[in-house]
Amino acid sequence: MDSQFSRMCLIGCGLIGGSLSLALQKTGAVARVIGYDANPEALRAARERGVINEAADRLEDALRHADLIVLAAPSPVVLDLLPLVQKNIHLAARDVLITDVCSTKSSVVDRAKQCGLHAQFLGGHPMAGSEKSGVYAADALLLENAVYVLTPESTQEVQVRVFSDVLKRAGCRVRFMDAVDHDRVVAAISHVPHLIASTLVSQVKDLADRHAAYAELAAGGFRDITRIASADPALWRDITLENRAEILPMLDDFIARVNALKALLSSSDKAHLHHFFDDARTFRDALPARSTGAIRAVFAMTVSVPDEPGMIGRIAMLLGNHHISIRNIGILESREEDLGQLLLQFDKIHFHDDALSVLQREGYQIIDRV
Repeated sequence: MDSQFSRMCLIGCGLIGGSLSLALQKTGAVARVIGYDANPEALRAARERGVINEAADRLEDALRHADLIVLAAPSPVVLDLLPLVQKNIHLAARDVLITDVCSTKSSVVDRAKQCGLHAQFLGGHPMAGSEKSGVYAADALLLENAVYVLTPESTQEVQVRVFSDVLKRAGCRVRFMDAVDHDRVVAAISHVPHLIASTLVSQVKDLADRHAAYAELAAGGFRDITRIASADPALWRDITLENRAEILPMLDDFIARVNALKALLSSSDKAHLHHFFDDARTFRDALPARSTGAIRAVFAMTVSVPDEPGMIGRIAMLLGNHHISIRNIGILESREEDLGQLLLQFDKIHFHDDALSVLQREGYQIIDRV
């Protein structure tokens, strides 16, 4: 099958851009990838990982003859890049498609229009990620089952069809949205949760300065529910500032809900507290567990195990012999008699499902927590 794009220009060789490049190369959608990055080390690593086929020292050289340009830098950098791309767009192919991977869309789409690139530009947001960063963490499978939002203009029917087909072949779940709607939704399901998680960690950090038990006991469930607070601080500084127009009203709403919850606790209102927890559980349990959304999924299970030496090693060896990659292993501090619970986390749903099958076949009791 012929490639849809003969020459892809990747501007910004990091986790997301690198993963997209690997995914498109894997499916044969692009024939050759030219990389450009202000960081020479990132370019060298991208060559080493196969993310790009060659590196360009100048933006002009990267753009030359490109029929797909991917802007895979942070939003503030992309806003500065778009005028430079427009200045040199004559070097690219006549039917070039320009897209980005920024997690906020309105400002980038508006800047593309201001630069006169509205006919070539297609806003994009692959809703996948990792606590790891950089091109060494790039993975062709990172986008598999991930929602990939596109924010097309009405004049881009052919380009949208071609690129969405390419993304679907790479395993993405393509979703079309208006840029403003996109920014409002991700404020609620991604940006505000990051702020809340970091606030919870900050609260416990301050308490731990006065009593070591806070840090010691936080190693279990608290670590799980605040996992996203481990993300790149510079990246999230830029994201939250970029989308603050949508985040601030969401924070006001959250504060109002916290105050309402505080009132329920103060009044010992059992009926409404029960409804609060039940309503949240019902909605949360109905959310799809086997797809990737704005926050990277982690697929987990707990295993009931005897409290005896070598048990963790035996389970790790068993799964390793079946080529199952474990992202994290933890011991849950809840024991009855001589049984303990081992928490296993996996990056991919197929690792989770394979581990479930292997462990059940070996007689282990599993508490499934996908």
